[in-house]
Amino acid sequence: MVIGLLTCEVLENEMVHVLSHDPDIKKVTFIESDPAADSIAALHGLLGDRVATVKDAADFLPDPEVSFEVLTVILRVGLHMDKATLRDGVTEHARILSEKSDILVLGYGLCGNVLLDIEKQLAGLNCPIVMPQNQDGSTIDDCVCLVLGGTQKYLDQVRREAGTWFVTPGWLKHWETLLVKELHCPDIATVKWVFKKADYKRVLMVDTGIGNCDSLRSETEKFAAVFDFYIEETKGSLDILERAFGQAKRLMNNKERGGMGNNVKVK
Repeated sequence: MVIGLLTCEVLENEMVHVLSHDPDIKKVTFIESDPAADSIAALHGLLGDRVATVKDAADFLPDPEVSFEVLTVILRVGLHMDKATLRDGVTEHARILSEKSDILVLGYGLCGNVLLDIEKQLAGLNCPIVMPQNQDGSTIDDCVCLVLGGTQKYLDQVRREAGTWFVTPGWLKHWETLLVKELHCPDIATVKWVFKKADYKRVLMVDTGIGNCDSLRSETEKFAAVFDFYIEETKGSLDILERAFGQAKRLMNNKERGGMGNNVKVK
């Protein structure tokens, strides 16, 4: 049974960790792309020959000897620069993956409500869809909420300090691209002006417990120095990602037993 995974490169560290620590997933195949390169290298170092690549989804053939395998597409973070481009990119690749998958996990939140109606956009897929959820069943707002442990934890932090900018490992890796282009600013100086007008004061480092924490702190300090923010840290969580994969596996088992139709869509 094949789980299709469509996600953003800003979550590459978290996805690599979840995929490499799930004992049920016996093989991971990536569709080759520049955004996927680091994840392919990292996961290959952890799983060896259980990781494969294909040039195109059409080249993928399920392995009949494994129970669960994952076919993965990682999209570039730059899609966030334009709402229509992000929505169209997710829609296009979801349809491509669905042709080769028994179930599709979208490693995205609502992304500023750009993907609020994604189920309508993906009407008629051949397989069910799983999106990351809060404990109350609502769809996660964005990648920060996803690794922070849910939307409520995000709101709790904003209530403590409204002028908070959240950083994760993936976000720090791409922050110049995200800030300059997403805010449609010509340069960092303009971003600093925008932050000052919006009264941002704090950078909150989200530590999910994976990777090198000292390196994460160092990158956070560099970011904070640019914008003259004070720094605080908080513990994150991979529970939401792990629940999404757990839900996907349960739904696939139900489907195998004849308990779920192809047109069911699940957040």
